[in-house]
Amino acid sequence: MSRNQLLTPMFVNDADTGLVIAGLRRYNLFTSVFFLGRHRRLLAEFVTLSGARLGARALDIGCGPGKLVRALGEAVGPSGAAVGVDPSATAVADNSDRDRAAHYRYVVGPAQSLPLTDAEFDVVTCTFVMHHIPESQRDAAIAEMWRVVRPGGRLLLADASPSPRMRKVLSLLLGRGGDPFADADIRHYAGQVEAVGFTDLTYTQSRDQTGILTAVKPVAHH
Repeated sequence: MSRNQLLTPMFVNDADTGLVIAGLRRYNLFTSVFFLGRHRRLLAEFVTLSGARLGARALDIGCGPGKLVRALGEAVGPSGAAVGVDPSATAVADNSDRDRAAHYRYVVGPAQSLPLTDAEFDVVTCTFVMHHIPESQRDAAIAEMWRVVRPGGRLLLADASPSPRMRKVLSLLLGRGGDPFADADIRHYAGQVEAVGFTDLTYTQSRDQTGILTAVKPVAHH
């Protein structure tokens, strides 16, 4: 099975936006297999490293089925806000129907043009999304992350970083040579993250097949 055959039931390729989720059930099944049933543990790690706390406003970009939004929502509580944005109207409608508590909100929109106000969030996360965005628009997506996070707020980017053994297995399954996850290395974006102004960049290799990059938007000094 080719990579395109594997991804087609889950995603639709939009030339302007990138890969957009079309099949939520298949996507959830894929993540369960990839993370060997430990996705909930990884979500908890994301929440901890993001710095989300009670009363904070948190945004997840490219939220897909909304699992990280729900984990962030539990951390910030009803006094905070947990917002998910995704280019898939299907995902946004499904999540909006599922999460009816007042502190949850879902919005249709691409990472590179967020329909959100400046400095609206204390925490911004974007996981397993960057390599789906057209390469020419990734700088714009990072600039949008900078725009919507408040001074003193935190950014968390993450993407797949499998063990060498898992890379070999998935390379065979995907029917391609070399490293099928080379483009997913989240450290590729450290330069762009620093260029827009973020500081205190830290990389964490999760035990759950994931690389995590965190950064802080500094408070301006007058």
